[in-house]
Amino acid sequence: MYEKVDPGIKDADGYSAEIGFRGSWRFLRWDVNGFLLRYHNRFGTLAGTDNTGTFYTYRTNIGNSLSKGAEIFVQADWLLGNRAGLTVFTSTALLDARYTNGTVKSGNSNINIDGNKVESAPNLITRNGVAIRYRKFSFSVLYSYTASSYADALNSVEPPKSTGAVGKVPSYGLLDLNATFRFCNNLELRFNLNNVLDKQYFTKRPQFYPGPGIWPSEGRNCIGTLVVRL
Repeated sequence: MYEKVDPGIKDADGYSAEIGFRGSWRFLRWDVNGFLLRYHNRFGTLAGTDNTGTFYTYRTNIGNSLSKGAEIFVQADWLLGNRAGLTVFTSTALLDARYTNGTVKSGNSNINIDGNKVESAPNLITRNGVAIRYRKFSFSVLYSYTASSYADALNSVEPPKSTGAVGKVPSYGLLDLNATFRFCNNLELRFNLNNVLDKQYFTKRPQFYPGPGIWPSEGRNCIGTLVVRL
């Protein structure tokens, strides 16, 4: 098996468009944005056979994709007396990224991927939090959720036995806690407890360095920081 490169391969191109609205009203602030991204002549690999029947891989343009979605940020702030405050916020991205047309190599065959989801593009990513402030102390809770996605353009669900480089990347949700105490303007102590529920998850299925498989993420961990401003 060997590889050929299409001598007529084209540069990838496309365009993007956005529209949004930012504003505030009383205790509310928001920033809402809609977007669209057209991606032409995506690079990829096809399967081919020469006139001697020898199989080869062919590097060329494999198709086009269209991504569309929205980004939404909303925050509410309330004063609880003269020394306390409460903040609630959400930052959410909705995405639908699909191949409008395309073909990719699978083994020794070429498979049509029209309508398949673009790899590493979850439909939903959301960050939601609550923060309480009282005098020099603040405490916040953050919940993050990322929907499932695919690691390849074929939208493979189950990884092959030999490698975990393709297959579905499961959804996951994380809970983080943060606390800050300000002794004065020049001295501050911060404490972060990440992945409170010790969730086991991974975000990618790399095909190259450091090797095919998954990238496991950290379990429960904590970080303490002393900030000194001079």
